[in-house]
Amino acid sequence: MGGRKYGRITTAGVTFGFLFLSVGCATKNFVRNDVRSNIQPLEAKLDDTNKKVADDSERITDLDRKTERSISQAQSSADAANQQATKAQQSADDARGLAQKGISEADAAKQEVENADNFQSVKKATILFGIGKSKLTPEDTEALDEVAQTVSGMKHYVIEVQGFTDSVGQKQYNLQLSRKRADAVVRYLTLEKQIPLVRVYTAGYGEEGAAAPNNTRDGRKQNRRVDVSILTPESTSPTAENQGFSSLPQGASSYTK
Repeated sequence: MGGRKYGRITTAGVTFGFLFLSVGCATKNFVRNDVRSNIQPLEAKLDDTNKKVADDSERITDLDRKTERSISQAQSSADAANQQATKAQQSADDARGLAQKGISEADAAKQEVENADNFQSVKKATILFGIGKSKLTPEDTEALDEVAQTVSGMKHYVIEVQGFTDSVGQKQYNLQLSRKRADAVVRYLTLEKQIPLVRVYTAGYGEEGAAAPNNTRDGRKQNRRVDVSILTPESTSPTAENQGFSSLPQGASSYTK
């Protein structure tokens, strides 16, 4: 009797234990399934979030690249603008320099124009002739060679040639003789020394314009002459100096027989 009761208790205990284990397993499976079902949406959201983060990171990186390119381009444009500004400033400075130079040259030209009619003698030569003579001697040509050498570097000059005689003889004859003497000098300067004829002014004055009294032999000798003068416009500008105007001593240097 007691053995049966014990057996029933044992069987009940085993059954209860089996049921407990079954319920426990079912509960674990339920919990596991429930957790999985809850985690999967979270994992999906997390994946989506990670993708968005990756996309945002790529966009940020691309934006950084674009920003860097924009900054680089802006810097290049600024550098180019600075260079252009520097060139423009240099051009402006050059333009002001040229304008100032033009003003200076215009002032110098104006001064030269104003002085164009104010001639000064920078060199003189006197050629003496024998009685009734109009032919040049070797000594005469040497003096005229120096005249030609003086004007060889000039740009603005004229040569004045004036012929004279003493008072012996008729005035008309003396006038013609003074012209022949002046012509002899002009021919030598223009033909032998290649001085342009347009630069030479000549005149014969006969016995007028005596350099010394005609009542002495020496006085008459000094009057039988041709005076040669080199004339240039008065100017103190550097341009005129470069042309050789100031290189000649002001006044007269005389060459006589």
